Amino acid sequence: MHTYRHSATHDPLVHNCRILESIDAVLSIRAEWDRLWVDARAGYGLGFPYIYESWNTIHRPQGAELRCVVSYEKGRLLAALPMVLLRSRVKLWKYAAICSPEAAEGCDILIERTAESQAIATAVLRKFLISAHPDMIGFSFVKLGCHLEVAIQSIASLRIVDTYDNVMPYADLKAETDWASYKRSLSKHYESNVARKARRLHEQGKVTMDIVRGAPTPAIEWLFLQKRKWSERTNKRGHWVFSSRYQEFITKLFGSDQRFLVFILSLDDAPIAVKLAAIGSGFASTMMISYDDKYERFSPGSVLDEFMMRHIFENYRDGGGRHLDIDFGPGREHFKLHWSRGNVHPTKSYFMAASRSGMAKLRFDRSRTRVQGLVSRFIRAIRLPREQGWRP
Repeated sequence: MHTYRHSATHDPLVHNCRILESIDAVLSIRAEWDRLWVDARAGYGLGFPYIYESWNTIHRPQGAELRCVVSYEKGRLLAALPMVLLRSRVKLWKYAAICSPEAAEGCDILIERTAESQAIATAVLRKFLISAHPDMIGFSFVKLGCHLEVAIQSIASLRIVDTYDNVMPYADLKAETDWASYKRSLSKHYESNVARKARRLHEQGKVTMDIVRGAPTPAIEWLFLQKRKWSERTNKRGHWVFSSRYQEFITKLFGSDQRFLVFILSLDDAPIAVKLAAIGSGFASTMMISYDDKYERFSPGSVLDEFMMRHIFENYRDGGGRHLDIDFGPGREHFKLHWSRGNVHPTKSYFMAASRSGMAKLRFDRSRTRVQGLVSRFIRAIRLPREQGWRP
């Protein structure tokens, strides 16, 4: 295997970085990690509990190797990039990814905001490449202009094989003064439609809305059950929806940490919609939602949205006392564009080669996928006339 040369091995910032290869080593810097997470105004995906549970519940049972890159200066943590290495079944390639469940969420580097932060971010990524020697790397939903995205573009030895564009709508709430003013700025048509459906829902029985924080709740199991039904019904099969490990991860995280919130809409004390949200140090994020399809005509998810949005708006602020922005995850669903007023973060997902064998593997996989797509379209073209009654 030939590894691409990394020309910045003499960069002093790279030499200030080190690799933590055990969860105990990462645990030993917990206090500094938590302090940096607050200072960096980071999202939930870089919070210590999220990384810790991702490793213990998702990656360690799969035999992954932990490679957390950290940068220090005079005993102060400046940056952290929590990565894992996964080996292919035939042990020929090492694939690298951020230490997360990779469930439609963004990723970045945890870093102190200074004039040198971008140079440090690039050094952290270089240190990982030099020390871990991955063949392939994937980063999903990287916001354009963030530290990780600029670092990726700065390292010539990373060969970008494929990228996928998407957007993450977000509610820009920092400058809002009160809930009523924000509500007045939203689409009147959407608001009146949801209000009408909420009135109809109240006619069906007793409607209640609740929040569970940092405590076990059967609502998590209910959410996954409904999500799987929805996935089967719509043929949208995210691997994490059916993953028992991911369900265990969510159950542990939301059952133990106060910054992870379960919002529940019930009719006559039975849940009909459940939504998960996380509070970061600089912004909040929605994570998952599901509902009972028997009540789809009442739009229970949209009814629950307003309760969730108002609760976060009125109860959480950043270190400067401003309301938190709220990310809605990737996609242009109508409710996301409504609450965001059209504001979006452009994102890219990257699949990259860091060695020659990694490049060959990615090119082979891409060619195979293209051939499989052509064969599938060819078979459909043959079958369609016959299914419509045509005979030679």
